[in-house]
Amino acid sequence: LLRYFAISLFFYTSVFAQKPVPDWENPQLTGIGNELPHATFIPFVSENDALKNEWAASPYYMILNGTWKFNWSENPDTRPLDFYKDSYNVNSWKDIQVPSTIEIQGYGYPVYVNIPYEFKHLMKPDPPKVPHDYNPVGSYRRDFEIPSGWSGREVFLHFGAVKSFCYVYLNGERIGMGKDAKTPIEFNITPYLRTGKNTLGIEVFRWSDGSYLECQDMWRMSGINRDVYLFSTPPTRIRDFFAIGDLFSGYRHGILKVTAIIQSKSINPPPDLDRPYAQPVFNLNMALYQSKESLTPEITEKIEFKPRDLKEDTLYFERLIPDPRKWSAETPNLYHLVLTLTDQEGKVIESVGCRVGFRSSEVKNGQFLINGKPILVKGVNRHEHDPVKGHVISRELMLKD
Repeated sequence: LLRYFAISLFFYTSVFAQKPVPDWENPQLTGIGNELPHATFIPFVSENDALKNEWAASPYYMILNGTWKFNWSENPDTRPLDFYKDSYNVNSWKDIQVPSTIEIQGYGYPVYVNIPYEFKHLMKPDPPKVPHDYNPVGSYRRDFEIPSGWSGREVFLHFGAVKSFCYVYLNGERIGMGKDAKTPIEFNITPYLRTGKNTLGIEVFRWSDGSYLECQDMWRMSGINRDVYLFSTPPTRIRDFFAIGDLFSGYRHGILKVTAIIQSKSINPPPDLDRPYAQPVFNLNMALYQSKESLTPEITEKIEFKPRDLKEDTLYFERLIPDPRKWSAETPNLYHLVLTLTDQEGKVIESVGCRVGFRSSEVKNGQFLINGKPILVKGVNRHEHDPVKGHVISRELMLKD
């Protein structure tokens, strides 16, 4: 009987009494509620605006950088659990700038190491576990209001980089989680929004199981290190696109290959299936310009389509470009590509853009060739580091470098 009791007790303590694995120590969990990755772009109201591609000029872009309320805790157990609720008063909290590096703002301490893990002084590395007694958590909060012109549209929340793990809350609800210090994370926050003031909260954990992949010779710090912003799209939108400018015919002529993914959330067939239903028709227009100042595009292309299964459609087209200006490190020629989604009457739904270059890369006879010419690759080891702001890089410093 005692032997049976001992075995039962061991089974209970080893299986049922174990604490659940925290999300920040679970390699199987890389995100919750995240949008699928996509190219970097935001929507504009016209093709001309997308050609200029000045984000701040778009009425569907709102930057959330600036002063947030902030609280710092030494570990997850001592963090304020209800801080994201409307009833929680954060007036006594200190202010912090976003983006910023927590340690540079005076909380905790930065660590400089090369090969070892930054928490080696706290515990022996034991992946996927990280320190429990000292794993600082920064709790951030701020309010915002959605512009009236965004009514009836989808709204997305974008974090450019959060190190190393975060929970995100909106209007008293946890909407998701992100992990990985330098990968952008996005959330569709449309279902959580309310009229007037919206309250956004985020918890940033300094270390997670992802920290085992972030080891390199540099200063180790945490925080919201890149821009935070909102952007709004129509229910039927360009969710993603990919453009390649290749060369052929002895590297003389170019071929532009464009893949676009169209997502639709607004088109619903009538509940009465016996009733005829005409699916709306959309057009995707492609235009390639030599520069932002170009009055007329080099080429145009149009694809007419109906959203398939009312979910997503992938469209592909390509076009020959005779004798394009080629891209290389010495002559970094870039064109401007604009994709415009219109309805069947030709009304612009949204327009997006990017820069694209024409070049080829290949290896022949052991040599690396760009546009058919051998080059010597000169490597530079550059970290995202500012001598004053830590891991927050300004546009001015990027241009200076």
